[in-house]
Amino acid sequence: MNPIWLRRIVLFVILFFGMYYLKENPDLRKRIYSEAPIRVKIEGPVVNPGVYTLDAGSNGNDLIEIAGGRLPGAQINTEDSILEQPLEDGQILKLGKR
Repeated sequence: MNPIWLRRIVLFVILFFGMYYLKENPDLRKRIYSEAPIRVKIEGPVVNPGVYTLDAGSNGNDLIEIAGGRLPGAQINTEDSILEQPLEDGQILKLGKR
């Protein structure tokens, strides 16, 4: 079998099962494609902790910036990779003690 055809078949199978998975999990599809604003809460060593409304697709770094930034000399207890992930509606981002 030609390797190009094998690649096409594998790509088709991956796309098919991906679309099937999204069809069977409407909550996941709604989170991925939603453009509605989200409300998230931030706690920890930021200037203004509290609840904020953000655009869908915003991440933890965006939330920290909107909350006024980190307090001077504050140590954030989360990994930077967590701050890069998109936030979900109703999520609480805990950054440690104030």
